[in-house]
Amino acid sequence: MKINKKHFFPLLILSFLFGNFIFGAFFSSAQSSNDEKDNLPTITGSFSKDSLKVGKHIPFKIIFTHEYDKEVVFADSNYNFKPFEWVKTEAFPTQTDAQGIAIDSAIYWLRTFELDTIQTLKLPVFVLDQKTGDTLKYFTEVSTKETEFVLSKADLQNMLQKDSVTFYQNTTFLEIPRFTNYPLYGLVVVILIVAIILFFVFFGESIRKGYRLKRLQRQHEKFVQEYASQLQQIENPEATDHTLGMWKAYIEKLKNEPFTTYTSSEISRLTKNESLGQNLKVIDRAIYGGEINENTELALQNLKNYAINIFEKRLAELRVTSENKLNKNKPVSKQATNRIKKEKQEENA
Repeated sequence: MKINKKHFFPLLILSFLFGNFIFGAFFSSAQSSNDEKDNLPTITGSFSKDSLKVGKHIPFKIIFTHEYDKEVVFADSNYNFKPFEWVKTEAFPTQTDAQGIAIDSAIYWLRTFELDTIQTLKLPVFVLDQKTGDTLKYFTEVSTKETEFVLSKADLQNMLQKDSVTFYQNTTFLEIPRFTNYPLYGLVVVILIVAIILFFVFFGESIRKGYRLKRLQRQHEKFVQEYASQLQQIENPEATDHTLGMWKAYIEKLKNEPFTTYTSSEISRLTKNESLGQNLKVIDRAIYGGEINENTELALQNLKNYAINIFEKRLAELRVTSENKLNKNKPVSKQATNRIKKEKQEENA
């Protein structure tokens, strides 16, 4: 198709103008989109009601505009909303347009009990930077709201006028009777008594056993020390008689028999121990006949050994008796019985 030269130049001019218009519109749109992204993020916040009443719920709306790839977190119930108190939060889904601009919004339901005439609030939005790991904080502008009271100031002043209220002065001393919780005290006493009884039921025998064993061992140690010291002073009948009396007193404690009142022959007959009787005769000759020699010291040493045997026997019996009581009076074991028999045989020997 041939184009008339008359119409060529007008068509060329129209094509040029139309192309410039299309390019300008596209460039302007792209430039506008870039300028809008450069201004991001933006945050707005405001109360959604005109009046604020004490104790009543009031909504506070936040709108946060940002790039779509940002991670946004709104303040939760742990945030300090003073002078308001947090009631609940309504969060809305993110809205993203074709240019990659996202809008997040939320409504905080708050309430206050403060009596200030003007109350202010600003809330943050947190943006997490995934590259650096930092958290950026953006605040809304300070929003103010005038508090609306149910009673007017004039009504409050009228109620608090001094003429409308009558005050009475009473300075009479009023003694408040003291209350004694006897049931509680009685319960505490009963619990203590029961606890003490249970303690002695479960641990009393062990305590008594330990005390008797300790006392027996202390008495034996004291006897051994004093008797050994006395043996070094056997030079006359009086010292020998004193040593024999010490031995009788100790055996009397061990056997629980009046050995201090027995004569040597009576002791020999009661114990049925001929060796013990021979030693006592040697000591009697030293006391009444003045025959103090090596046999006297040997006889006194044998009396000491006899006392040690009686002590060990008494110690074993005490332990066996305590064990039987702890085992609910069970019969003495065969091993313990054989041990006692063996000790008696050694004593008689």
